[in-house]
Amino acid sequence: MPPCTETKILLSGEIHTYSCELIYYSTDFGILKYIIPRYYDLNGVKLTPGDITYSLYWPSRPYTLYIWQLNDGKDLAYYFNIADKISLQPTEFVWRDLVVDILIDLKKNIHIIDEDELPPDLSPELSRYIESTKALIIRELNNILRESRTLLCKLSHVKL
Repeated sequence: MPPCTETKILLSGEIHTYSCELIYYSTDFGILKYIIPRYYDLNGVKLTPGDITYSLYWPSRPYTLYIWQLNDGKDLAYYFNIADKISLQPTEFVWRDLVVDILIDLKKNIHIIDEDELPPDLSPELSRYIESTKALIIRELNNILRESRTLLCKLSHVKL
């Protein structure tokens, strides 16, 4: 797979980059693959070195979605990043991280993460955007996950 950089821009302006593999690219949808390099614990979901992240991006949607394939592919967890300014190019996917995330754990419980990290001077417009995106993800969760798994399997030949 060809390399592709994921560039995440934080609200503070800080930039994080990740070297990924390009799985699928079009101007309106893309998939990257990233191998987890270290241990993480996110609300009880334990990511270990070697676990796989399939990252899905839609420039027209207010979120990105990470599908984590854990424990040698036996378990799946889902992680939505509320986002805007998503731009896809064949060698770089860029997006702005709007702090709040939604984790769907191994038991399919929904966890809203990092709301306490929102800056106190957040504009009312951006606050409404984040709130409406949270509501959209929760309301459409089953449809989004079904569609995302189908796209991932069809376009990358990954078995979930």
